[in-house]
Amino acid sequence: MLRDFKLKGFSYPLTPKGISSVIPSFPWHYGTEYLNILFRADPSVVREFLPEPLELGPDPGLCYAAFSKWWSVSEEAKDMPSINPERTQYREAAIWASCSFKGNPGQICLFVWVDNDFTMARGWFMGFPKKLGQVYITEYHDLNPAMPHKKEGTVFKGIASANGERLMEGTITLESRINPSDLPYVMTSPLYHIRHFPNITNPNEAPSVLELVKLKAENKRLGKDIWKGSGTLKFYESEIEEHFLLRPKEVLDAYMFSSGYTFPGGEVLYSWV
Repeated sequence: MLRDFKLKGFSYPLTPKGISSVIPSFPWHYGTEYLNILFRADPSVVREFLPEPLELGPDPGLCYAAFSKWWSVSEEAKDMPSINPERTQYREAAIWASCSFKGNPGQICLFVWVDNDFTMARGWFMGFPKKLGQVYITEYHDLNPAMPHKKEGTVFKGIASANGERLMEGTITLESRINPSDLPYVMTSPLYHIRHFPNITNPNEAPSVLELVKLKAENKRLGKDIWKGSGTLKFYESEIEEHFLLRPKEVLDAYMFSSGYTFPGGEVLYSWV
């Protein structure tokens, strides 16, 4: 229970009226377009990113890189796209790894770069390790005479960079449409994340928050136009990032699809504090 605290807001900044928060309270609703490249990393390297009680997934070392476009609104501000569309759209590039918790398979986001502050703040609340960056994804226009339509053989590319460094790039060459059930399990499995907020009194003491959470999802849906194809993926070395430690040992397949869901909250599974 709060005592004598009259400032309002779900997140910073807290104000007398509470309308300036960088993110409003959940539930949050999402629509996404993905360009995903499935690959295998060194299982021993992936294991170093998974603190107990997290374990490697059923297929150790299975990972994917995701380049994505997002549209999101909160339940309390569903008219935001017509008020300030900049607060509802962003791009993201992420590296995901398969994992498991007590024998239950899932996935965890190990690195992610976004191009908007509100999604970075929201991601920290949810346990995403988000950082600001730049994300570029191929877009073709149907009426441009020099651009191809989405069909067999069409190539799409994603690029991620941050702080003046190119971090990773990947492509898909479309081959065939597939059914939703043909998507790799790791791309549709539950999300396990690590929420971390450091100690304000002593950086060497235990963090104020360090917990494993499972993110919930409702109203899940997949678009009908789901493509599978061949992929390429390259990670660049960096002086200030560690994503390249997960560099692909083998690139498997690539996928393009759309999805949507509602985030109603999460569940705390374990606390290290």
